[in-house]
Amino acid sequence: MAWLAIALLLWAATRVFSRLSGLYQPGEEIRLTASDRALFLLQGGFYQALSPQGKARFEHRVVELVYEKDWEGHGLEVTREMKVRIAAALAQLTFGFNDLLLLHFRRITIHPDAYGTSRTGRRHIGEAVPGLRGLAFSWKHFVEGFSNPGDALNVGLHEAAHALWFENMIPNGEYDFLPSGLLALWKRSASEEMERIRSGRSRLFRAYAATNEAEFFAVAVEYFFEQPVQYRERLPELYACMCKLLRQDPASGAAGPVAGAG
Repeated sequence: MAWLAIALLLWAATRVFSRLSGLYQPGEEIRLTASDRALFLLQGGFYQALSPQGKARFEHRVVELVYEKDWEGHGLEVTREMKVRIAAALAQLTFGFNDLLLLHFRRITIHPDAYGTSRTGRRHIGEAVPGLRGLAFSWKHFVEGFSNPGDALNVGLHEAAHALWFENMIPNGEYDFLPSGLLALWKRSASEEMERIRSGRSRLFRAYAATNEAEFFAVAVEYFFEQPVQYRERLPELYACMCKLLRQDPASGAAGPVAGAG
């Protein structure tokens, strides 16, 4: 069986090289074009605020994500625009990390509008389902989430945040990237704020944030990128902790990794 082990090693090496080169998917050229870059301008000001080096790094991350994921449409045909824009949302959240592709969440499913599932018996506009290794989005609501970049209602960033939260806990080549001590500090601050929200004393976040810890994190990510100045002013300790967790500081006016990002 030695030949099988060698074959698997060669396959894995090829796969890793292909992923890191981030340029091609079998049968599909995925170098970014000027039209692709124009799509980033529809996703708020994150890309525009990057330095030239940051833009190149962001583009490379987007290409890696487009290549790394399996894309599936339910009731629509998945287009290049859909892939690039969803990958850009994932890249925005993970940009502070050197090489974080949310590998556990292999499948991305796109629906034209809100959709129902037999698994929950409810309608959804987005989901992160670790057990199925998938993310799902209503394309209509994904686009709407970026159409008003200041309302802190962004299903793309929300579900990306869920994926990052779970990825940190799932043993694989990427997990445990959020420092445990820092995460514990964040959880304590989050718990205190959740109690304020439940008692009607929210300082910023909408009521849904108090659903549970995972939803609080996802809602916090929406405010982190869409209302960062208000977040920093009203919840300074929680904001500072989140800057360290995500290795970004959008309220500073400069997108991308903060000093010391890994």
